[in-house]
Amino acid sequence: MTYLPLARKYRPQTFADLVGQPHVTTTLTRALEQKRLGQAYLFTGLRGIGKTSAARILAKCLNCAKGPTPTPCNTCPSCAQITQGNSLDVIEIDGASNRGIDEIRSLRETVAFAPTLGAFRIYIIDEVHMLTMEAFNALLKTLEEPPAHVKFIFATTAANKVPATILSRCQRFDFRRLEASTVVGVLSRVAKAEKLKAEEPALYAIARAADGSLRDAEVVLEQLASFVDGTIREPDVTALLGTVESELLVQWMEAILDRDATKALTVLTAQIEQGKDVPLLAMGLLRHVRNLLILASTKDTPSRETLLAQLVDEPSERIARLDTQGARSTPEELVVILQMLAGAYDLIRRSPVAQTILELAIIKLATREQWQSLDALSRRLEQWAPSVADAPPALPRSTQPARSSTTPKAATAVPVQALTAPAVDAASPSPAHSSEETALSDSLLATWASVLGQLGSKKMSLAAYLMEARPLRLEGAILTVGLPGFALHHEVLSEAENRRLITTVVSELYGASLTVEYTTLPAGSEESAAPASAGAAAERSGVSPMVQDIVNLFNATIMDRPSAT
Repeated sequence: MTYLPLARKYRPQTFADLVGQPHVTTTLTRALEQKRLGQAYLFTGLRGIGKTSAARILAKCLNCAKGPTPTPCNTCPSCAQITQGNSLDVIEIDGASNRGIDEIRSLRETVAFAPTLGAFRIYIIDEVHMLTMEAFNALLKTLEEPPAHVKFIFATTAANKVPATILSRCQRFDFRRLEASTVVGVLSRVAKAEKLKAEEPALYAIARAADGSLRDAEVVLEQLASFVDGTIREPDVTALLGTVESELLVQWMEAILDRDATKALTVLTAQIEQGKDVPLLAMGLLRHVRNLLILASTKDTPSRETLLAQLVDEPSERIARLDTQGARSTPEELVVILQMLAGAYDLIRRSPVAQTILELAIIKLATREQWQSLDALSRRLEQWAPSVADAPPALPRSTQPARSSTTPKAATAVPVQALTAPAVDAASPSPAHSSEETALSDSLLATWASVLGQLGSKKMSLAAYLMEARPLRLEGAILTVGLPGFALHHEVLSEAENRRLITTVVSELYGASLTVEYTTLPAGSEESAAPASAGAAAERSGVSPMVQDIVNLFNATIMDRPSAT
């Protein structure tokens, strides 16, 4: 007997066998029961989720000896011929290779012929979006008013490429991506029927690699049956497909949560030496952190197990372990980690030095300081000094230029002239000049807190990158910001979209059209700022703990205190 691949051997033969598409099977079943038969159907969705199988099942339902019926017998000559693929009444056309107007003209010539055995002549066109515009136009009239014995069934993975004139003439069914648990259930039944032994984590690894496609999953299972002699385990799947084992991702994340950069880099290096692709490693860690965030965010959710089965593609035993690991962090911290990894992954896909970017991201995450949510930070700032959020501190009168009454400014804005020191002979500094510089620094730093808060509400990852930055000077319309000496910071913040957003926020809060330029902070500048802040805090008796928290958070220096009102 000729060997059949698993995907063909276990192809659904009735609507009851079609998994993961209840909205499709229910609608078609009821339509067949009520004899409400459409003239054309369009099945769209991901590859390998049952579109062509559903088209053949519908053809059997229409042409069965008992039909039209929602439950074909699969024994009559018509059903048997459709199953074997040699029915004269069911014509399957590959839209990718028969896409021209000549093929559609030939189809139109055969439409008038009556069916030979069944009740209908059925045309199944797979990948219909590949037809040319001329072919679609030639099909329009026939599709709108076909003979009573003709039915069209189209299948496509790109419904957006099908002209609206065709879509309007069809009943459309969108097939859903299959959940990992659904794919695992089917693979378990197939493995049992084929007398294959496979562990549940291995089946989940196959389902993840298939990305919602049942056909892809069955192909991988068949490949593993030849690759493995004995029980199929998760390491076998990752070795065959080059993916990352879930257990390794747990260990990798443990190192990051422990702030152990050495161990985290060791895990990364070992995987690269085994030939793992850097983007796949980054994607695997992204997926793992995403799962931790979902677990941490759904602790008090009713019916949590059902929700996690839909959202987290891991077996229940591993979900319990991920739950424990996620409890070591907070949802706010996991959000920042996820955003930083997402930014790094975007760079990795486009960069020739992908490994270096991933190493920088891992070092940054494994050497991070304690993070606070920007919402909490905003609440602190509002409680401490609402004037900081509403308007920067006023500058000495000598530095404030006359403002025209015809040029209104925003309430939160500080004029760029007010933040620019007047020209003074550098050879003879004066006490007045020194006090003005102090006021300028105070205004820059005070407004910078508002900049971070505003950015955090729009794009938190940018605020996270700027947490360790500080404004250095404002010369004309150029604001110079000092960044830590990490290439990743400069590359992310210099992207056109990110630079545009930062410039917009800065210009709004400083009340002028500014250009933001970046420079690298001198070595040791971060360390030298801390003692200065501590000394300033010690000198000023009566500084509240809230103010000191803000000083520590921004690595700032207290220049002056607002007078009591």
